[in-house]
Amino acid sequence: LSHSASASPSILSRTRSLHGKSLPPLFPLNVIYMARLQTSIKRARPASVSSSGFHSQRRRLTYSQPSSADSLDTFNGDMTRRSEKEILQALNDRFAGYIDKVRNLEMHNRNLEAEAAALRQSQAGRASVGEHYERELGDLRGLLQQLTGEKARAALEHEHLEEDIQHMRGRLEDEARNREELEAAARAMKKYVEECRLARLELDKKLRAMEEEAVFLKKNHEEEVAELLAQIQGAEVSFDMRDTLKADVTSALREIRAQLDSHASKSANHAEEWFKVRMERLSDAARSNQDAIRGTQEEISEYRRQLQTRTIELETLRGTKESLERQRMESEDRHHDDLNSLQETINQLDNELKTTKWEMASQLKDYQDLLNVKMALDIEIAAYRKLLEGEENRFVSGGGPYSYLESRFSTHLKVKGEEISDTVISKTNSNQVINDS
Repeated sequence: LSHSASASPSILSRTRSLHGKSLPPLFPLNVIYMARLQTSIKRARPASVSSSGFHSQRRRLTYSQPSSADSLDTFNGDMTRRSEKEILQALNDRFAGYIDKVRNLEMHNRNLEAEAAALRQSQAGRASVGEHYERELGDLRGLLQQLTGEKARAALEHEHLEEDIQHMRGRLEDEARNREELEAAARAMKKYVEECRLARLELDKKLRAMEEEAVFLKKNHEEEVAELLAQIQGAEVSFDMRDTLKADVTSALREIRAQLDSHASKSANHAEEWFKVRMERLSDAARSNQDAIRGTQEEISEYRRQLQTRTIELETLRGTKESLERQRMESEDRHHDDLNSLQETINQLDNELKTTKWEMASQLKDYQDLLNVKMALDIEIAAYRKLLEGEENRFVSGGGPYSYLESRFSTHLKVKGEEISDTVISKTNSNQVINDS
């Protein structure tokens, strides 16, 4: 009983702190009731009755021989019956009070059951909220898996873009080498054109020198021919003046003059032909050089056009590469932000789930405490009910007031106290297990 009295006030105090309601002090009332009952029985017990109880007294009165003490025993029996009536009256009054307390306790039990039902409903609501969180968490996990797949696809696309960029870089290097080769060929062609131009200038100088030499030779030849003709004419005049008979010499001179004229004409024709042939050769060489220069210029123009085309393609590829790099960086940043936001949402949901579990555990503990209080109250009400029924049965059967009442009450309260203690200890252990889980 002392252990039950030490365990129940803690439960009642927690119940009062949880619900703000005042419960009747049941166990202290039991102690007061026992004290008053023992006091009333001691007052009503006669001096001749031993500590063995009322049944031993009746047994001695029944089997004793008739003596002069019968009147005293009768008087003691009357006093005992009056004392029993007073005790029954007091017990009836207390029983009415206990009935009121039982009604109050039953009403309080109904309130506790209603609160327990409300707690069950709230726990069901918490369970539905937990299921809702679980569904949202599953959706977020599915979205996370989808984003992971998109990230993998983006990484694969990034690898493909890297391969394309490497391919473009290879093409760029090839085009750069081709450009360098074309620039080298253009420089070589420019050098060749410059050499051809210098050769043409040299040939033009030689041509002018030959033309001047031809003019000089022609002029010198004409002067020599004129001088020879003048000498011949002077010789003819002198010969004519000396001797007209020398006709053979004149004819010879004429022949010489004709030969010289023919020789001069032949020399002039030969020089003119040689000059024409040389001019034609130089013209052909200049023409071929001009054709080569023109072809070289056309090749240079074609190379320049190809170089411009390759340069434009190179700039386009560079722009494409920069745009792809920018898109890749933007995609990585966007995916990183999405993953961070999803991770924060998951962490928040996990924290909310943990908080909900802690609240459910706390409410379950409170509910278990209320159940423990209810069970303790039910056990005590049953103890009072059995005690009152035992008292009624004793008065109906006509038993002694002290031996049966005290032994039955103390034994019953001891057993019930042990049951309450075991129940409270087991429920406390179960609450600790639930809190640990």
